[in-house]
Amino acid sequence: MADELEHEIEPETTEQTPAPEGSVLATLRERRERVQAALVKDLAVPRYDPPIYVRYKPLPSRRLNAANKQAAASSDKDAEVIANAGILAEVCVGVFEVVNGREVSIDPESRDGELLRFADRRLAELLGVKAGKASEVVRALYATDGDIISTVNDLGVWSGFAREQLERDSEGN
Repeated sequence: MADELEHEIEPETTEQTPAPEGSVLATLRERRERVQAALVKDLAVPRYDPPIYVRYKPLPSRRLNAANKQAAASSDKDAEVIANAGILAEVCVGVFEVVNGREVSIDPESRDGELLRFADRRLAELLGVKAGKASEVVRALYATDGDIISTVNDLGVWSGFAREQLERDSEGN
């Protein structure tokens, strides 16, 4: 029965249904939008004092699975770290520090507190690495490869993946 319902409901149907102001549907959509907007996690990059933080959005399961497959198929000895760094770059919302209780971009030339991301050329310049792959910028910010892998594991748990699943997926990489 559940399979039948799954096939009958089209994703476009919900988006096209008008929602009168103040209706249950309208408030449900508003609450969902607030939840989605708040789904970020600020993690301190290990070993920095004063701390540097990276704001992340949840890990998509398809991206985590693809990275694990990519790393398993690669002969590169750094494949697991590169795949994990790529994940961090993809789900990064911004890099910042906290000064006097305020969130501040690590870019001294930032306008309006705009946060840099791993894919931003400016962050590569600040870290003294050649702008290229965002995964290389991640590796430049994090002191060790283990810190990168641990951060992905932490984000996976926060994103709703079971720790056992993450450990099973990373075995042998």
